Amino acid sequence: MKVLIAVDIEGISGIANSREYEHFDFGRQWITADTNAAIEGALEGGATQITVSDTHGRHNDNILLDQLHSRARIIRGGKNTPLYFMEGLTMDTDVVLLVGWHDKARGAGVLAHTFAPEVRMGDIRINNIVVGEVEIAAAVAGHFNVPIGLVTGDDITCANAIAFLGEIETACVKVAIDRYAADCLPLEEARNLIRQAAKRAIERAKEFKPYRFQPPYTLEWDCSDHNIATLLARVPGAELVGQNTVRYVQEDFMEMFNMLITWRTLLRTATVPN
Repeated sequence: MKVLIAVDIEGISGIANSREYEHFDFGRQWITADTNAAIEGALEGGATQITVSDTHGRHNDNILLDQLHSRARIIRGGKNTPLYFMEGLTMDTDVVLLVGWHDKARGAGVLAHTFAPEVRMGDIRINNIVVGEVEIAAAVAGHFNVPIGLVTGDDITCANAIAFLGEIETACVKVAIDRYAADCLPLEEARNLIRQAAKRAIERAKEFKPYRFQPPYTLEWDCSDHNIATLLARVPGAELVGQNTVRYVQEDFMEMFNMLITWRTLLRTATVPN
């Protein structure tokens, strides 16, 4: 049983605001502990090969390698990887576990955003469905015919994942109060929930179905400012529709995904004054 565990940080147990991982080392301790809990549960459920993908931030170096469970290998380092936050996914992966993920941009979850937490952005739509990082990750996995089996994070993220993907396993480690406030479970209790849910996800892996959008793939991003939209529309194949929305239509899913990642990268240029 080959498993990919993709780990973000905003949905990690105890995390309620970005200061906790940008300025304090305990953020790295907590993301490592949640990851280890998922690894332990996956092994108990029958996983035989586990790859962890550290997906948060500009450098993907959050998980403490010297404290990571010895049965897992890890992908870490810069953002320029072919599958972005799903690096490590292959056609023979059996199931993906999403640990520490968060609500989409404009959502009510803790630290809700899509790709750019420091930039105010509107909705991203694929085939007219509003998506966040969980939904996009599920679609990338589905392109490889691999299902999502587990999502951990706040209550809103977990509920949205079930609504989108069906009865997958979730571990709700905190309840969202505001974008920067959460009612958090005790850390030991939260990690026990993650371990148990990961175990069930592996045991149920064959029950889950990959999520796929159908071609042609229409990608739209509502930008917060006209200058952002006009810059993103400069990419060949993209077009400006309306004042602040950019669109791209493609028959190939990975080409559409590549455009999305290109737009995400250009955001930093678009939001810096000339």
